[in-house]
Amino acid sequence: MVKLSEIIRKSSGTKYEEKPGLISEAFEIKKSKESLAELKKTYEDMVLHLMLIMDEIKAGKTVAERKLASLAEIITDILRADNNMLLSLVHIFSYLGKQEDFLYAHSVNASILATNLGLAHGYGRSELINLCVSCLVHDIGYLKLPQETINKPSKLTREEFSHVKKHTIFGVELLTRIEGIPECATEVVHQHHEKVDGSGYPDGKRGDEISDYAKIVAIAEVYEAITHPRPYRREKIIPYQAVKTIVQEEKNSFEPELVKVFLNSVSPYPPGSFVLLNSGAIGRVITVNKKLPLRPIVEIFFDADGKPPETPMRIDLAKATVVSIDKALDENDL
Repeated sequence: MVKLSEIIRKSSGTKYEEKPGLISEAFEIKKSKESLAELKKTYEDMVLHLMLIMDEIKAGKTVAERKLASLAEIITDILRADNNMLLSLVHIFSYLGKQEDFLYAHSVNASILATNLGLAHGYGRSELINLCVSCLVHDIGYLKLPQETINKPSKLTREEFSHVKKHTIFGVELLTRIEGIPECATEVVHQHHEKVDGSGYPDGKRGDEISDYAKIVAIAEVYEAITHPRPYRREKIIPYQAVKTIVQEEKNSFEPELVKVFLNSVSPYPPGSFVLLNSGAIGRVITVNKKLPLRPIVEIFFDADGKPPETPMRIDLAKATVVSIDKALDENDL
């Protein structure tokens, strides 16, 4: 079978406009790529902006909440306009620069996911901004943990994990360095590891004792952590498996109603992921159908014989009802 990387390289240079009947599609592809490139730069700026804020706090300086709010407004307004491409970037980036800086990309990614969940849950703009600000700082307590513990490439000892769990307490302390931080952020920082059955930490809160924002952030940050590499786990788990994990933990860890909303707001087959179709073909997800998230639009990379198609081929699974997804694929296995 031809290597996927080779196909991607060749297809990126294809002159679609020279192929009859594909002019409009070529225009849309070009426009989509340009928009994605612009959004990628915006995303990178978000991570760097948050890193600078966190560096100031770590250095003992006081910062204005407005710095976080301006970032939260950008995330909120992009998601409200069109969440598809921004969510696709979440699945691409685990960190920018050094691997040990994963905390900043994690916080931005989790904030995008949490805000998107809040949007699907029916929150208005001001509520979404507060939720986003709260999630941006949910792991701020990690700033007070030893770097050798955070970046340890193996499983933590019982003592080390016990210390890491204190990041919820440390985080609340660090929030005092952010002028004007809303109360909801304090609740999220303190409660995002609580579980609805009372088995979480630091206080063993359960059910309605946990704030709604903290419940949302709990789902978003667990999903983000599962689908991205960590110092102790270099591989990432494909979104489909992460969704299964969220569902399996629903009764113990998460608010069931919010899990349902989450499953409708984040497809198990996000843009950029690869799937095996029942026809035997392998496709890459291009767009998620919001009303039918299990039936996205896919671009065929390999046909049933393992060969790339001679002409670009896209299938809208919402319309091609005889075609369906057999399973999600890890691109590293292709």
